[in-house]
Amino acid sequence: MKRAPPTTPSKVAKRRAASTPAPKKTHTPAWATAGLAHVAKADGGRLKKIIDQHGPPGYLEEDVKEDTACGALCRIVVGQQLAGAAAASIWRRTLGELCPRGFDRAQLLSRAEGDDGFDEETRSSCGLSRAKARAIVAVCRAFEEGDLSDSFLRDAPVAELREKLCAVKGVGPWSCDMYLIFDLKKPDVLPLGDLGVRNGAQRFFGVSGHGKNGSLDPKKDRVKLEALFAPYAPYRSLASYYMWRVADTKAFNQKQ
Repeated sequence: MKRAPPTTPSKVAKRRAASTPAPKKTHTPAWATAGLAHVAKADGGRLKKIIDQHGPPGYLEEDVKEDTACGALCRIVVGQQLAGAAAASIWRRTLGELCPRGFDRAQLLSRAEGDDGFDEETRSSCGLSRAKARAIVAVCRAFEEGDLSDSFLRDAPVAELREKLCAVKGVGPWSCDMYLIFDLKKPDVLPLGDLGVRNGAQRFFGVSGHGKNGSLDPKKDRVKLEALFAPYAPYRSLASYYMWRVADTKAFNQKQ
């Protein structure tokens, strides 16, 4: 009796297998599921409706857009005090002028000159102010000289990260918070320096502060804001994200 030949996939099966996309690589942090459950239940479930309406934050699945921490920090610095679309546009112009093949620290530094970071024509082509030009050069030099590194930013405790990052001229608390939330995906960051987060908190919690027209001031109302967000610890990054949604603004560098 002849042994039956081993079965082989049909041509149709092979074509289907070839056309089936590979599973999408996910960069979602391990704490995300527990974090979302916590903020949905915390403070009597006040945030649950907003979470159900908008779903999980998209940034949790995304990878860093640049190949290095240096590039990510430069992008964030460029976006200071700008709306998302304007920040993205100027960053594209900056890369197009200084690093047309993608972010390259050495190439960027090779174009730097003088106290203003770049000459006036280069700054104009990029759409950069003098302060931002100086800042991205300072970031690149911090990496070049070893004050910052990819491994340090990946592994160091948050308090040490803040100290090192804010020591770089032009990298303030806001830039630091955006990097911690969106690039390192730290779970418990409260970016009180962000206007969208404060506006969302004022609307959501129904409070007023010591700022103009009763707005919440990041310094004068810090204690009040910290108390409002306390129930959401240790996942205040997520609670902050949903404040952007409440304020109907884009979280930094994120799609709606």
